Amino acid sequence: MKIYKIKVNGKTYKVELESIEEVATTTKAEAPKAAAPAAAPVASGEGDKQIVAPLQGQLTQIKVKVGDTVKKGQTVAIIEAMKLENEVSSPVDGVVTSLVAAKGASVATNDVLMILK
Repeated sequence: MKIYKIKVNGKTYKVELESIEEVATTTKAEAPKAAAPAAAPVASGEGDKQIVAPLQGQLTQIKVKVGDTVKKGQTVAIIEAMKLENEVSSPVDGVVTSLVAAKGASVATNDVLMILK
């Protein structure tokens, strides 16, 4: 056990901390819950541009569909992260050729959301 002194708002407190060792336990792995279906990944061709998730979260809205023309800066999707809705804007002009992620999917930072030509 270690004892530390901590000063808060001018008052000094003694805090005792004890070390806790991690113990490996064996547990049965549960089957993962079914996630929202994602569109099949599509390899982008030469000249294609990808719009990627700027942060981790849940894709709550897709504001474009395949064949739509988008302008640079246009909001194309909404990702909810920590109860905040974050707009995903297109970094370039183009035409949506493929939606890689589906509405309701969990996405990680830099996951491809859609492909533009």
